[in-house]
Amino acid sequence: MKKVLLLAVIFVLIVSISATSIYAQSQSEIPAWVKGVASFWVDGNISDSDFGESITFLIEQNIIQVEMPESDDYQTTKKIRDLTVENKKLKAENKKLKQENANLNDLVNDLIGTNTDSYPDYSDYLDNGCHVSTPYLWSDGLCHTISEPTCPAGYPYFWSDGFCYTEPEFYDNGCPNGYPYFWSDGLCHTISEYSYDKPADTTTSCDESYPDVCIAPYPPDLDCDEIIYSNFRVIGSDPHGFDRDNDGIGCES
Repeated sequence: MKKVLLLAVIFVLIVSISATSIYAQSQSEIPAWVKGVASFWVDGNISDSDFGESITFLIEQNIIQVEMPESDDYQTTKKIRDLTVENKKLKAENKKLKQENANLNDLVNDLIGTNTDSYPDYSDYLDNGCHVSTPYLWSDGLCHTISEPTCPAGYPYFWSDGFCYTEPEFYDNGCPNGYPYFWSDGLCHTISEYSYDKPADTTTSCDESYPDVCIAPYPPDLDCDEIIYSNFRVIGSDPHGFDRDNDGIGCES
């Protein structure tokens, strides 16, 4: 019975206020329809919870529109709520960044290893690149145990024999003095490889004693089983001796 009465109250409220939007007024001005609903509650026709549910329903359906006064307390509460939300976002982002940083650290450890011995130790090297055991950088590009002697201006290069010369003892290509050109054969020479003129090959590629085929001249001495020809003409001196019976045919089959 109370449920039916509650539904009837809600229906009456909806019908009575559907034409216009109702806003909550000050505490000293209570609308008449609210007093009517309250009378049902005061008379005991509906319970406290039913009365509260009916008001809540009307607010949730936006039939009763309640505007919260933007007091200082309200603004402070709103700011606290916004800051709380922002703080949660920052915490989530920070957690994500920490995870990404951990992943990067794992990758670096995989690449270089966690053993600190794998890192090169440069503590024993000086600013000039020399080790403390050979601290002096010379003009030859090498490090020595003593400082480079001062050579006169006309002889600026100090050699391993203890004297100064006009040219370096070794060139940048590793060749010694007197053989400044490094060739493709891996040796050092006195002249440039590209300016070297090789002697022309005047050797005849085919021996004239065998006019119908091309057989290399003597030496070396060739036999019939070392060539691909047979039954060919032989004239002249026959240096390889292919025509043993002197009938003019070489390597007869």
